[in-house]
Amino acid sequence: GMKPRKSARRLAAADLATPAASLVRCAELPWFPFLSEGVQLKLCRASLATGELALLVVPLPAGLAPHYHHGVFVAYTVAGHWRYRESGWVAGPGDVVVEPAGASNAFEVVGETHAEAFVHLAGALEFRDEAGRTVCIENAETLHGRYLAHCALHGLQPVDVTGGFPR
Repeated sequence: GMKPRKSARRLAAADLATPAASLVRCAELPWFPFLSEGVQLKLCRASLATGELALLVVPLPAGLAPHYHHGVFVAYTVAGHWRYRESGWVAGPGDVVVEPAGASNAFEVVGETHAEAFVHLAGALEFRDEAGRTVCIENAETLHGRYLAHCALHGLQPVDVTGGFPR
């Protein structure tokens, strides 16, 4: 018979090391400001190895500045309504938006109530000004750092949000 290639054996070994599913108790996690006081995040999970993030976001009514997704982005709308300025749709409670890597958009809240979404994304978010110049790049490492800094500033014991993803 044929011997498995080394890469196949390595993949099989990697499968054995896959972390188990983990429960995130969101009520135990603090909201913290993101880029401005009006945008709040609750970081549920951050993989510093793969760049994957799972988080809740409550944006300003004005939304988020134009940004570019380096990886796949999936958002489940928990409350309120929102859209991308350049889209013809409005997402409401229960709607899911899936974006491929390489998408650029500007997020805005629709209506008078706040919006809240659960987001899973891979890779960085690159925020740009109206001329398309990069203003800042946010990723799992920077958001994890913001979370830890917020906890330290407010005397909160941080929860390990890096569990459940490969480190």
